[in-house]
Parts: sequence; structure tokens; C-alpha cells
Amino acid sequence: MSETALFKSLGHGVLEIPKLFNIEGWVAIVTGGGTGLGLITATALAENGAKVYITGRREEPLRAAVEGYEKLGNKGKGSIVAVSADVSYKEGIKKFVEEIQSKEKWINVLINNHGIFPGATDINACEQNAEGLSKQMFEGESFETWCVADVWRINTASYHFTTFAFLPLLAAAKTVGGFPEPGNVVNLSSMSGITKTSQRGQFHYNCGKAATISLSHQQALEFARRGLGIRVNVICPGYFPSGMTIIPSEDNTGSDDHVQEFTKKWGIPFGRPGNAVDYAQTIFSVITNQYMTAGEVVVDGGWLLNSGKSDVQVRVETRMLTAVGNLIAF
Repeated sequence: MSETALFKSLGHGVLEIPKLFNIEGWVAIVTGGGTGLGLITATALAENGAKVYITGRREEPLRAAVEGYEKLGNKGKGSIVAVSADVSYKEGIKKFVEEIQSKEKWINVLINNHGIFPGATDINACEQNAEGLSKQMFEGESFETWCVADVWRINTASYHFTTFAFLPLLAAAKTVGGFPEPGNVVNLSSMSGITKTSQRGQFHYNCGKAATISLSHQQALEFARRGLGIRVNVICPGYFPSGMTIIPSEDNTGSDDHVQEFTKKWGIPFGRPGNAVDYAQTIFSVITNQYMTAGEVVVDGGWLLNSGKSDVQVRVETRMLTAVGNLIAF
């Protein structure tokens, strides 16, 4: 096929940015949409014409999210609608789905964004020998921390049940709504689900996030096998402002010195944490790409490049790369 024929078959202007990422008229679900990455997601979708239902267990953040969006003055575009719901158990999920079904005939995207971090036992805060590590990690943690503290229930299992509960509404985006494809699913994992370091001992959290990645791959495969056309992808963000990652900024410190200190401490090669624009761009690229499923999208400023390395290793490798770069430039 010639280049002319290739582009002609796509249609005029189809590669223009507004058409590549057009979500006007979409109906979206963003769990945990009242704060952090969920709020960034909901706001970005609404600003570009989607009707976004956000949910959470606490009504105050949801109400604040809606009021904050309305203050932006984007009348006539999209909207954010708050629905108080608890998706950490089946009855809560069922009630949530029924409420959406009473208002909408389909949804175009389900973004499982909710999550918790229950805290962790610091593996570095002890004698770094067999006896010290044994005492710290065996006596300092409990099975309840792993199994009862909701980290697996909320960060992984609830994604499974929420996705399957919404399947009929996702399928209806094409059969009822007349869209080119059914709705798609985005699960939120983390760079913590990929790294081979425990990040100072947060074994339970990292294992849960790794499980979310595996869950996403399995869902994508099973839906594809059955011809549902429902895509499932997983986003693995690095350090972004959220309820689980408090990042200092000029807004609350009067200087970006603390931001630089943060990025140096946590080893972010790009020299800064992520922001709302970085994350919104990631969301749009994932939800609108009709050929993408089982994707594992990392947006971490290069953090995983340094993952598991000591500060000494990072400094040495940086100097080596700089020296090689100088030789190439020469």
C-alpha cells in the first residue's frame, strides 16, 4: 500500500491531535477520584468533554473535587459527578454498579485508581546482619499487616471484582452507545510492582502492586480470547503528589530546594517528581489507543533505571555515562 493510499484510508485529518485523543461524550468511572492521581485523571477527562463519575468512601474529598472542577468554569464541556461508594467488598461494588446503571446505558472507560498504603517496617532501621534483620522483619510485622490491613483487598482484589461487575456496561459502549469500540479498563499499579527492591521493607505493598500487574495481563488475555474487545492496561506511576506520596513544592515551602532534596533522596534521574500534565498525558495515550491491551505503562522519571542500586553505584554510573558522553561528543 502506498503512503497516499495508507493515509487516505484513514480519513482526512484523522491524525490531528484533537481526533487522536477525542473523548467527547465519553462516560468514565474513576474510583478514588477525589484526591491525588484520581483527581488529576477525573479533571483531565472532564476538561476534555467526558462525564466522569468519581467514587470513594469519604464524601468530603468527593464534594471538594466537584466544587473545585466547577470553579474552573468549564461550562458546557464535561462534568464530574460524585458517588459515595465502598468498592472494597462485593455488596459495595454491586450497589455502585446499580447506581451507575440507573443513570447511564454504557461506560467508555473504567479506571481502577483507588488504593492504600498501610505503612511498612523499615528494613534499614536495624542491625544489617542475619539476627538484626530476622528480629526486625519477623517480630516487627504480622500476618495481619499483609492479610487483614486491606492492602490486598483494596489494591488488587477489588480491581478484579469491580472490573467484572462493570463488564456489561463496558460492552454496551459499542453495542448501545455506537462507539467504535467497547469500553476499556485501566488498573493503577506502581513502579513498586516492578522494582526488585523492597523500598526499605514495604514487601506487602510491592507484592500487591505486582499482583495488580499480573491481574491486568490475565484480564486482558481472557477478554481477548472471548472476543469481547474490552482492552485492559495497567499504569505504573512513580513519585507523584498523592495521599500516599507527600511531595514538597513551591506552594508549601516557598522554595524548590525541598523538591530537589526529595528527588535526590529518592533517586529520580529526571530531577523532579511527576506532575498533573505528565500523568494526564499518560492517561490519554492509554485510554484512546484502540490497539493497546495488556500494556504496562511506566511513568516514573527514570526511577526504575536506578532501582535496587546503592547511592554509590548510581554516582559511579552517572560519572561513567558522563565520561562516555564526552568521548562521543569529542
